[in-house]
Amino acid sequence: MTTLDQKQSVQAAEGQAIHATCLVVGTKGILIRGPSGTGKSALALELIQRAHLKGSFAALVADDRVYIAEKNSRLIGACPNPIKGKAELRGYGVVDVPYLDTAVIHMVLDLEAREEIDRLPEEQAQTCELCSVKLIRQQVPKEDHLAALRLANALIFTNPVHNY
Repeated sequence: MTTLDQKQSVQAAEGQAIHATCLVVGTKGILIRGPSGTGKSALALELIQRAHLKGSFAALVADDRVYIAEKNSRLIGACPNPIKGKAELRGYGVVDVPYLDTAVIHMVLDLEAREEIDRLPEEQAQTCELCSVKLIRQQVPKEDHLAALRLANALIFTNPVHNY
């Protein structure tokens, strides 16, 4: 790990801890939020696997608990040391996965009930703010794993990263 990575990791660890999963697919950092049992880990692991099958880079940053902090107008995500490289597969247990210590987060996937998701969302619903950093946001249905994957892939592979 480089000195810059170490500094970002320490600074992110000093930030706020949230219940979420963080990963990188290609060059995009993704934060997946949702209540316990909604499939955050499963969605992250499936996105990582699909990226690898396409020949793209993908790695987990943190599963279940993520430290987030603003640094130079970017949102940094980091993993608590005890769970680095670990993800929970409900019904199976904890598995080892490729991981990064920290990542810049570019977008948020929110796992929500299908009836809470607008078919054509308003523009302001497609962004959110964390630690004063504005991010792209996509609601994905927690009840439909395949639809969640399709929406996540559409966001990851078609949307450019915006600088707000």
